[in-house]
Amino acid sequence: MSKEQSALEVYVRFNDDLEKDYCFQVATSSRFRDLLRIFETLPISLRPNLFYSSKPKAFQVSTSPGYLTEDGALLFSYETDQKKFQKNVAMDDLVARHCWPGQLIMPVWEFNYFRFYSFVTFLFVWLYTDLPDFVSPTPGICLTNQASNFIAFIATKFGYGHIADAVIKDVQEPVSIGGQCVFFAFHVLKIIVVFFVVHVGLFNPRKFRYSKDVEITKEKLLELGWTGSRRATPDEYAEAYREYKIKEHGGMVPAHQAGLFNKLKKLGVWLGEGEGFDTPLSKDNKISDITSDKWVLSYELFVKLGEVFEKHIEGKGTEELNACIKQFRRFGLMHSDEDIQKLVDLRKEGGDKKIEKGTKKADEAKKLQ
Repeated sequence: MSKEQSALEVYVRFNDDLEKDYCFQVATSSRFRDLLRIFETLPISLRPNLFYSSKPKAFQVSTSPGYLTEDGALLFSYETDQKKFQKNVAMDDLVARHCWPGQLIMPVWEFNYFRFYSFVTFLFVWLYTDLPDFVSPTPGICLTNQASNFIAFIATKFGYGHIADAVIKDVQEPVSIGGQCVFFAFHVLKIIVVFFVVHVGLFNPRKFRYSKDVEITKEKLLELGWTGSRRATPDEYAEAYREYKIKEHGGMVPAHQAGLFNKLKKLGVWLGEGEGFDTPLSKDNKISDITSDKWVLSYELFVKLGEVFEKHIEGKGTEELNACIKQFRRFGLMHSDEDIQKLVDLRKEGGDKKIEKGTKKADEAKKLQ
């Protein structure tokens, strides 16, 4: 991204994990297709698990309203997986025409059915071969024992005959019916654990064959728009806000005297449909559109929040400035002025708005409207 281009900061979700929403700076001329470079360049696996393709087939913009913090920032709420809050966009659409500053972009992953069923078939075959011999139609083909024989062969090749003898003896010793049942139960548990590890993404290799990755330099990361900052969840924000304000007040007692703990009882507000990131993108929106029922986003509001942040970092050294920017990208503003505080208090008067759980029928009905 050239210095002449204006930038927009958005968040991209990795591994389909709500705790892995990372901030990227993209040019206002960037298209959603350009985001594919992130998944092609970073030397880590970003898909949900190995049953998905390594690159997304499309992108969606999350319009989940969000959580409004005490200082006017928006964090992503926990309804981002609901279809009604997933806005489809074309790969050649401009990112800036669909996203508010700080909005979440979610990759759409293609499920690899062949890989999934191949893996499940392998596990079932493995399980079948380890059936107890007294019930197996084909006794003596246990893959685990075959693996033990192979280990013994390798041990013999490298001069560890005593190890090979011990392994072979263990394999060839007769096992009682009870022992076979115990072994099979253990094997069933092992298969479940293996599937779980793969399914949740604990084992999630980027690729299955070796190829040299392109060296990732600082320049390449900057070109991608990488900032290294992860957006906090509302729960993480609440804990960080508490610790930050206690430190700011100089300890628990001064913080209590300042009324911090009363504020913590009702920190921020959960937004509802039609507000927050669910606000239709429009240049006509104004700060004055914010009411006790609706936190309406507007470019005027973002300019105001930016001014508050600039005032906060005024005169700070490089190290402290970088820390403030990192904090801002993670939690949003942790300070506000009188105007922002009045707006937040106004919206808090309207209370939390519970998001109704989406259903397939409701999503289909919405599409027909």
